[in-house]
Amino acid sequence: MSDLGAWLIGRARELGFDDAAVVPADTLLPDAEHVREGVLAGRMGPMAWMSATLEQRVDLKKRLPWAQGVLVVLSNYWAGDHETHVASLQGKAKVSRYAWGQDYHHVLRRKLRRLRKELLERVPAGARCAPFNDVDAVLERAWAQAAGLGFIGKSAMLIHRNAEGGTGLGTWTFIGGLVTDVHLGPRTRPLVTDACGSCTACLDACPTQAILSPRVVDANRCLVTWNVEEPAAAEGDAEGMTGHGWAVGCDVCQEVCPWNNKLTQVTVEPRFLPKEGHVAFGPDDAPADVQGTPLARPGKDALPSLAARALAQRASKS
Repeated sequence: MSDLGAWLIGRARELGFDDAAVVPADTLLPDAEHVREGVLAGRMGPMAWMSATLEQRVDLKKRLPWAQGVLVVLSNYWAGDHETHVASLQGKAKVSRYAWGQDYHHVLRRKLRRLRKELLERVPAGARCAPFNDVDAVLERAWAQAAGLGFIGKSAMLIHRNAEGGTGLGTWTFIGGLVTDVHLGPRTRPLVTDACGSCTACLDACPTQAILSPRVVDANRCLVTWNVEEPAAAEGDAEGMTGHGWAVGCDVCQEVCPWNNKLTQVTVEPRFLPKEGHVAFGPDDAPADVQGTPLARPGKDALPSLAARALAQRASKS
């Protein structure tokens, strides 16, 4: 590891990121062709931006030709179970844990911009550096895997493992990073071996069978597509998509993951802790103030109907 790469990792931790690693920008992404196949097969549903930016996503140099080094950072957002924060879930639909607090995009961006500024102060004038997280045309999970921060599980989510190969943070992480035209040295951590083994808990538990096979997710079937990305679409009211108890997002595949069941570390980032009313709500008590939170994505006007959809009685199987 170069002195600059070591400093960058250390500084990222000082700024509050829970783990960080560097990797050269010309590293082959283990998951890139898997993502390409999913897009071309039409499994991204209505998310047209995935097709529009596919080539940039699978090849970082097509987006940022000057890229030489990549820093990947992780932030733990685990804040407990719904029952920890809500007296009763009776008549309430749940919100995915990522959306309990402030908008993580803003939190990560602020830290990454500060880190970018400090990096540029340490390198020759004219150097370039760009932050990224999941709103950018970057395969952030694949880069985290390439940097040795974890492996892509059968749920298609990154499962974090710590540097010593221990349990780590599981899937409860936000991912971001910096891309720079400065060399940061070789990969700082070895690749993490896929440790799902024969477990199929996430496939078996998915409420809409959206995980077709290991690491193959059909967004057309995923609750998140229709209660976050396209909350007004009729597909969200289709047979089999209602009555699963999730108003915004869905954590089922994460809740059943054995790697997450070993997790006991609550986030130290206060901005990821639950805001009142954002853990679960019903059609009549949906939060009205969602500005600056992930609930602004579906929008406050959509929340009552999303709760009603989540709480609708499911048709019994004959």
